[in-house]
Amino acid sequence: MDAAIKVTPKMPATFNEFMGHLEPRDETCVAQLQAVHPLKQSELNFDQHRHNLNMQMLRKHEGLAAPLKIAMELKAVSKVGHLPFLPSTNLARDVLTGRDEMIEFSDIFNLEEHQEVMRQPHAVMEKALGM
Repeated sequence: MDAAIKVTPKMPATFNEFMGHLEPRDETCVAQLQAVHPLKQSELNFDQHRHNLNMQMLRKHEGLAAPLKIAMELKAVSKVGHLPFLPSTNLARDVLTGRDEMIEFSDIFNLEEHQEVMRQPHAVMEKALGM
């Protein structure tokens, strides 16, 4: 048989080699467990990325005034303050960004920061004012 056609078997130098798309970056078990998925960062920035794309598209179609108006409205809404012991849903920001029509994990499972528990107003204000 011709040597160019014959395939020689090849053994890996170590059996830790993994050439897939989720190749571990370190040999230690802790490093392998802490490896993050490539889409994690993309998912964390999804809302901001979508907002930026919408503003770019709006600027191309409507001009510079429309995204500036929305940006000013969002900035004004974010400055509206409440007393620290009152829960704030920031409904106006959700309406401006279109998130008022979405049902999310925090809406269903009532995370700690979204609980409707009334705290002692005097203690919270003293902590906020550093008294």
